[in-house]
Formats: sequence, structure tokens, C-alpha cells
Amino acid sequence: MQKIIVDSNDIYESKEEENSRRSFLRTAGLITGGLALSELDMFAGGRRKNKTLTLHNIHFNKTYHANFSNGKQYNISGLFQIDKALMDHRAWQIARIDLKLINLLYQVNVQVGLHHKINVISGYRSPSTNRELRRRSRGVAKKSYHMKAQAVDIQIPGIRLSKVRSIARSLKNGGVGYYPRSNFIHLDVGPVRSWRRG
Repeated sequence: MQKIIVDSNDIYESKEEENSRRSFLRTAGLITGGLALSELDMFAGGRRKNKTLTLHNIHFNKTYHANFSNGKQYNISGLFQIDKALMDHRAWQIARIDLKLINLLYQVNVQVGLHHKINVISGYRSPSTNRELRRRSRGVAKKSYHMKAQAVDIQIPGIRLSKVRSIARSLKNGGVGYYPRSNFIHLDVGPVRSWRRG
């Protein structure tokens, strides 16, 4: 998992987007002609279609539209939008989000309807951020999947939290945490399991 520290101006794109993206790709070592999809990543079977996500980071109050795949290859620009949407807003660090997590988010969104925006509560967490959150709450895991860029906490406006939980559990692609009092669902691509808190 690659991570870099970015300037806050980049999040609001007050600097040129192209320069920011190129800098990130050089750092992450991802300048390629595109990342080929494996069979595991091809949820749409043999069909090829554009895969998109609309992610709203509630901490920046910014929405990221990511066309991340054409069904044959991943789109680096789209993946970068997802990385920004899920960045650690406390430490100003951005990480390459695990492709399995991106595809899990996409699958959840397919089930609720692709026109929905997903609110991002928490995505990638740096080790320092995770330590700080653990000091405040017993519910934060020491070896959190958030630190591996393999977890995200979300809400989907207009969709009941319990419905999002049911959809995510039915996919059996990792962990699903249900936090009704805090109003979010945790998704990760670790072992299949589920829990409720609050």
C-alpha cells in the first residue's frame, strides 16, 4: 500500500489537477498504460461497461466523481479521485485504496442504484490517526483495516442504514459493521464477518 502526504490545497484543486495527479502517480509507482482487471475484479461477468462512483467526503464537503474502470482496464484518473475522497483528513495523507474495496463500494452502489452518492465518513487512516482515535474510543481496532486502505465508513443518503447493511452482508466480500447510533456502515475487505455497535 502506497501513501503520500499532500498539501491541503490539492484537495480543493486550487493547484492544477494534472500536476497533482502526475505527482501522485510518480510517488505511488503507478504510471502505466492502465491496470488490467483480473477475473476477480470483473463483477459484471463478460460484459464491459464503465464503472463509476460518486463519493462525498463530509469533512471537506467535496464530491468526487470517479469513472474508475471501463470494464477492461482501471482508469488511473478515476482511481485517484477515489484515493482523494478516502484520504486521511486528519493527517493529510492519501493512500492507494485497495481495488477490492473500490469494487465492493461499487457493488453496494449497484444494489441501491447507481445514481446514489456515497457519503464518506472515514476512509484511509494513517497509523498516527488510528492511535489518536484509539485513545478516544474503545471501538477502534489496533490493527484497523483503515490503516491498510482496505476499509471505509459510509452513509448513503436516502437509503436506510439497515438496508445498506443487508446489501453489504449479502455480498460476503468482507467485514460489515453496523453503527446505527453513529449513523454509518463500516465496510472492509478482510474476512467475512459482521457486528453491531450502538
